[in-house]
Amino acid sequence: MLLRYLVSNFLRQQGHSVVRDLVSQQLAEQNGEQIPPEEIPKPDVVVMFALGVESAGFKESLRSATPVKMEDRVITVGKLGDQVIGVCESGVGRKAALAAARDVIDIIGPKWIVSAGFAGGLVPELRRGHVVMANCVIDLEGNAVAIPLNLSDEQIEATPGLASGRLLTVDRVIGSVEEKRELGEKHEAVAVEMETLAIAQACQQQGTSLLSVRIISDTVDQPLPKDLEKLMSQKTTSGMLGAAAAAIFNRPGSIKDMWNLNSMANKASDKLSGFLQGVLPQLDIAVRKEE
Repeated sequence: MLLRYLVSNFLRQQGHSVVRDLVSQQLAEQNGEQIPPEEIPKPDVVVMFALGVESAGFKESLRSATPVKMEDRVITVGKLGDQVIGVCESGVGRKAALAAARDVIDIIGPKWIVSAGFAGGLVPELRRGHVVMANCVIDLEGNAVAIPLNLSDEQIEATPGLASGRLLTVDRVIGSVEEKRELGEKHEAVAVEMETLAIAQACQQQGTSLLSVRIISDTVDQPLPKDLEKLMSQKTTSGMLGAAAAAIFNRPGSIKDMWNLNSMANKASDKLSGFLQGVLPQLDIAVRKEE
């Protein structure tokens, strides 16, 4: 049943892109409603993204989605079928992700946290738009948290565009082809990103169930624009826009890079949304409980 949901929902979303206003995240923060603690809705699942550009497609899929201010966090709460779902944008990097995950667990106490967003491919088999469900997340120092998926190798191989394997969490954008290849080989990882290990460690400490779902935004043989690391280091959408403006001023050729990145991000966000819509109703059978 799980694979039927994954395939039908994931493939249905392929190629559909929506142009979005990147300042929507700021507007959500400004419009978040302060709710008394006893009236705070309790999502069954909280999906954590680093940035609004990653979460946009999924938030649009939720019914009656509303930004709610919960202490110092703004969580978008909506419904996916009968499930109450929360969406949290943590900011980029492990420090921000760890703080957000701890807040989500303390304030909401969801049964599930899903670490979602973009990732870079580290193996040739992964193409742009493929989805990685990590069975283990590691860092450069060898710290690791297992995520025991309840999917066989045969099921994964039979699902177009789906892969599983080690996910590598690092502290900076990995942009060069040479470094991607080296990291993939050295750590036997299939993809790289910047938040999931911190989220996994917070979940492990508190006994919260975890799933990791990442969509490949750049393949192992695709170098990233030189300005991307500075953009990704910004903590707010306004900061990202300012960094983008500075990059364009200093390097006019970066306009094309920015346009391509925006187009790629919109498409990736929508494809990721389609996959999440299929897998979230199946969470209890997607991950095998450790004995």
